[in-house]
Amino acid sequence: MNMLMERYADIILRKALRLQEGDVLSINTEEENSEFAHMIATKARAITGNGSYIQIIENGKVTDTEEAATDYPISKRPSALLYIPVYRSYMAAEDGKLFTAPEIQRFRHLSEPLDNTAPVLPFVSAPVPSDEWGQVLDEEGSLSLAAALISDLLGLGEDDYLEKDDADLILYECDRLNEMNLVKGRVADEEGTDLEFSFLPGSEFASGVVSLANGRKCIPTVFASDIFRTLERTSACGYFTATRPFMLFGHIVHSFAARVENGRITDFSTDEESARLFRLFLDQDQMAGNISEISLAEESTAAANIEYFALPEWDRMRGAAITIGGPRPDGLRTDAARQSANDSLMTLSIPIGSDSAVITAEDEEENEYTIMEDGFIRED
Repeated sequence: MNMLMERYADIILRKALRLQEGDVLSINTEEENSEFAHMIATKARAITGNGSYIQIIENGKVTDTEEAATDYPISKRPSALLYIPVYRSYMAAEDGKLFTAPEIQRFRHLSEPLDNTAPVLPFVSAPVPSDEWGQVLDEEGSLSLAAALISDLLGLGEDDYLEKDDADLILYECDRLNEMNLVKGRVADEEGTDLEFSFLPGSEFASGVVSLANGRKCIPTVFASDIFRTLERTSACGYFTATRPFMLFGHIVHSFAARVENGRITDFSTDEESARLFRLFLDQDQMAGNISEISLAEESTAAANIEYFALPEWDRMRGAAITIGGPRPDGLRTDAARQSANDSLMTLSIPIGSDSAVITAEDEEENEYTIMEDGFIRED
């Protein structure tokens, strides 16, 4: 376990945050992750030459600040940010309840504000293994189950765990798709999906790899494999079937199918408990049931080979997926796009692709392209 956490710390600092000499890291976490935070600070000093700030959070407020891994006071402000969240068990989702934003965040269904500006500093949120996380994955699970997920996702058991880096390839694929000036698309899968949609004007393909204004890159979710784009909120029509489990109010949904008209889910089928929770999701606000985004992630990635993470930021990277509710704001490039995008407090990503899915798209001149097939994003 210690070796895994040492390697996880390496991934966070060197591949996700991409720390540089001279940086000063600020680490926010809760007391129970203090030991891991100090390990990170020690490793950060070997890269940056500086100590790190560690801020302990309790009930959403900073209760203590320490200058760690340094022999002298730190004279610089933070130039990189790391959040180490504690995985918490879920509260009961009661029928008829309208949740507050903090409660929605606890369920990991709170969308980002559409007017979020691009980040200035590299930042990462890095969950750590815990018994509670393992028990969400499986009632008999434990810390070791959550640790195995992180190890499998990031290849921590391999000697070359630090050498694999797909960030530049993901950014290249984003740029290539944006050069095609695509305006609409369709995803069809023999497993039960045929969905047509239009891309939101003023949006573009974006990715989990963030390029800062100064050219530095970071991966806020530690691991990135998906490319996504916002959809025009009334455009999606057809039907879809979930091809992998997903999380809904802390409950694992194993099977789900829905019909979509004018961008909105009009009918769905699933098991009784999942249906109850999905109705509760739709009741939270008027835009919660609109399809807002499509994500593309290749079936050959490490995430695609893992059935379920119980973390939406990783769950959505297992092949193609759609998002209902609020989209991510990263690909909204104009004020008009931000004003027209589906504005909802809620967000939920549902995997709908497999290696049999075919995703096609058209440009403004009605030229058609196959952009994803056999589980891979097409190059031609």
